[in-house]
Amino acid sequence: MKMAGNQNFNNIRLENTGDYLQIQAQNVKDDVGEKLKSKVFKDNKLQKEKNNFLDADIIGDTYEDNLTDINNSKQKIKKIPNIDNQDLLEKQSYLMVYPKKVSKDLNRTINTLGFVENTIPEDSNYKNIDNEIAQIDEKLESLNDEINRLSNEYQDVIKDLSYNLNYEQSASDYQNSMAFGDKYFYFSALVPESDLKNIKGLEDKYSDTKIVKKDIMVEDKKKKPKKNDNKQNNRNEESYLLVYPEKVKKDVSRSINTLGFIDNEIPEDIDIKNIDREYASVNAELNNINLEINELDKQYKDVMNNIAYSLDYAQKAEDLKSNMAQGDKYFYLSGWVPESEVDKFKSLENKYEDTVLSTKKVEETSEAPPTRLKNNSLFKPFEFLVNMYGAPNYDEVDPTPFFAITYLLLYGLMFGDLGQGLVFIAIGLWLSKKNKVFGGLIKRIGISASFFGLMYGSFFGREDLIPALLIKPFDNIMTVLIASVAFGVGLMVISYLIGVYNKVSKQHNIEEGIFGKEGLAGLMMMLSFIIIVLNIVNISPIPMPVGLILLIASIVMMVFKQPIARKLEGKKRLYDQSKGDYYVESSFSIIEALLSVFSNLVSFTRVGAFAINHVGLYMAFEVMAKLAGGGIIGFIILILGNALIIGLEGMIVFIQGLRLEFYEMFSKYYEGNGRLFRPIGRKKINN
Repeated sequence: MKMAGNQNFNNIRLENTGDYLQIQAQNVKDDVGEKLKSKVFKDNKLQKEKNNFLDADIIGDTYEDNLTDINNSKQKIKKIPNIDNQDLLEKQSYLMVYPKKVSKDLNRTINTLGFVENTIPEDSNYKNIDNEIAQIDEKLESLNDEINRLSNEYQDVIKDLSYNLNYEQSASDYQNSMAFGDKYFYFSALVPESDLKNIKGLEDKYSDTKIVKKDIMVEDKKKKPKKNDNKQNNRNEESYLLVYPEKVKKDVSRSINTLGFIDNEIPEDIDIKNIDREYASVNAELNNINLEINELDKQYKDVMNNIAYSLDYAQKAEDLKSNMAQGDKYFYLSGWVPESEVDKFKSLENKYEDTVLSTKKVEETSEAPPTRLKNNSLFKPFEFLVNMYGAPNYDEVDPTPFFAITYLLLYGLMFGDLGQGLVFIAIGLWLSKKNKVFGGLIKRIGISASFFGLMYGSFFGREDLIPALLIKPFDNIMTVLIASVAFGVGLMVISYLIGVYNKVSKQHNIEEGIFGKEGLAGLMMMLSFIIIVLNIVNISPIPMPVGLILLIASIVMMVFKQPIARKLEGKKRLYDQSKGDYYVESSFSIIEALLSVFSNLVSFTRVGAFAINHVGLYMAFEVMAKLAGGGIIGFIILILGNALIIGLEGMIVFIQGLRLEFYEMFSKYYEGNGRLFRPIGRKKINN
């Protein structure tokens, strides 16, 4: 069907319910059609809106005409006969065919949707159903024809529907802004002088409407104030002298007006010399005040310097009280004190009355004591890296000195360059002013890189500027790789020995210290593995049988470590679990130990690989500089290449060194499951 400007609709139903017409549309194909859905016109509503707008004194003169059109259209709509569509509202039946196995699920679904199950009548005839469908289609077609007729007949009403509704909404918004009493609305607004005549004309057009005009005088800001006006100024107000070019006068005036400033003329009786004298007087007064402050600072210097201490101490005292057990008269607090501070701590008993101190040795307590790290200034920054893995417990050696030495060696071997090492030293010196820990680390790895740069004869990647004192990695690749593995073997042997000492001497655990895969048995397995490999390549000074004996002995020690260790310790219980489970687990641990030994040794080849890669990476930038034609562009490429090597490769080598320390070496001798000793002390104040 066609209606309202030839927009297409289908499935439209009209219901005449007496004093209004309801239009419902589905499958709307145009924006105009969307406005036709569910719109209601009521006589009483239109009359109410009409009265409201007639009493308002601000509505334009087009509303009366539009209202007349709407009333005329309503009279036409009222004449529309009722459309009996009861047949369309009757219930509809559906035939559903489905497998028996989904009967329950389908019944639950159709019940939820509000369907009522009906059985098919025995006298049902499919031809009758087709006839009924045809009859319904004829009725729908006749209804659509009637809708088309009505749409064409009242096309003007439908076309103006959106405009009138929008006008009604705008008027309603104005109404919400009005003050109103029993009979009248009141509305005020600013009107340009050019529109005053039009506004006054509304008073004659609408009855019971009164329009009052009030002129507003705009103050001329250019008018000079009288001389006596300055005497009336509030003492709290401040005056500012603005000096600006003439060409920005408008912009400055607009800005100061926005900020609420008021223009004042400079009084004629003001003398510049008087201003200078007042300025000098104020400065002299300020100097006297500063002198008094300095005198007070000298007089109470001790108090001022101790304010930070006192505040910090007071805060910590409050924190301690919250952790104390307390009775009616006493507080009770327990904590850890270093052995070197015990005598000093005991003297507090005599210093403070009603104070009782008692001490116990570590062996007499059930709680594991904290760890206090004591390292010299050379190794101190490396405590940060060790604590990243975990603080050492009370029953193991502090790994910081060994870690610091080996880490510096590993970093220098992988990043040996004199020039780039000096850059690291410079960065470390600058960074130490902001962070002593990071600055100290960067300085130390810079020194290591510079030292090995001399050994390699490398200066900012160039190997032809200074002679090599030891070896040139890029010219001796195989030698460098073999040397890196040999260096790794040495570090691993030391790591195993430290682990044996920790477990046997400090922790009294011979089961892991002697027979464990990270103990003496693990060391024997690693040495046997090396001897066997060297014999295979015919370069071993130790015969093959020795390696095989060590391997077999280490395997036996690992498999039977628990019963042997328990026998030596005189314990009756030889196994923590069933024998079968224990030996199955021990057998798999042998495979794990062999793989661990192999991977640990191979991992150290990265030390030589990075030493070679360091030179090769610079050579790549050197080739790029030559391809660019050298000169300034080539020089810039070399500078950028060195910056990339320092930043990117320097960081990668830093991480690779940590990996070798944490995963290859710490796993042999360091647990890192302790907690640091954090004393309650004063803050250090930098004067």
